[in-house]
Amino acid sequence: MQSLFDIINKERSVNQIKSERADVIRQFVEEINRERTGTKYKQLSPKAIAIKLSHLDLGSLYTFLSLCKDYKNRQGAFGKYFFGALKVK
Repeated sequence: MQSLFDIINKERSVNQIKSERADVIRQFVEEINRERTGTKYKQLSPKAIAIKLSHLDLGSLYTFLSLCKDYKNRQGAFGKYFFGALKVK
């Protein structure tokens, strides 16, 4: 018979993040998809976000994440800043 701790540890090992970059991308995905629930926009996959952010290195990803969160705290739309900043002008 399995204990609760065995089940929790098994779930953790399956859902482990493989790299630091994947962890940062997961944070982007969670924030964007949190805003999209209950709207006409569909949820985005981690792969779609990773492709959009593929040109940024890890240090730039942390900076960009910080800027997106700051914009959300001041004006309220993480996704608006995310997609607006990635547009080519």
